[in-house]
Amino acid sequence: MEVNIEPADAYQVAAGLLGETITSLTDQEWDLRCGPDELTIAQAVAWVVVGDSQITAAAERGRLDEIEEIDAGVLGPNLVATWRGTAVAAISSIRNVRSLDISVDHPSGRLAFGDLVGQRVSENLVRSWDIGRAVGRDIEIPGDLAEWCLGFWTAHAEAVMGGGVLPNRPIEPPAEADAPTRLLAFTGRIA
Repeated sequence: MEVNIEPADAYQVAAGLLGETITSLTDQEWDLRCGPDELTIAQAVAWVVVGDSQITAAAERGRLDEIEEIDAGVLGPNLVATWRGTAVAAISSIRNVRSLDISVDHPSGRLAFGDLVGQRVSENLVRSWDIGRAVGRDIEIPGDLAEWCLGFWTAHAEAVMGGGVLPNRPIEPPAEADAPTRLLAFTGRIA
């Protein structure tokens, strides 16, 4: 099913879900482990922040830097404020870029700006779910946005199945799964 959502709107909603999730965290919860990679919540948010900062770098400089290791220290003393500043800059960059089809340099080759946005929307959604699960809160991924992400990834199926595009291999979702469940299974989270 094709969902007609503007990429800037998709990113804004996904980033907003992550924001709602992390603003409710207690100081102790930032150290809990989450996701299939068992990062602390602070490390997971740092991963999102560094990845989302690439949107602005791509829009402004036309290139992405290789990210080898991410330290939660990049978040500074106010983790939520750092996330917020990065998300606001990314939204502005997406809305102001001349075309989502522009090609940007990446250490592994050229990448369309719109593809970067699709990756970042997906990351924000699944990390929100990871964090919510770690702290015992239900996070509802919007069905239309999950469907939008699945549509984005369908266009990149060959690369995904070849490995290296997602940190975790897709797993088979349950029969009759809804779009959020299929997105989570696609990113290696639930079956």
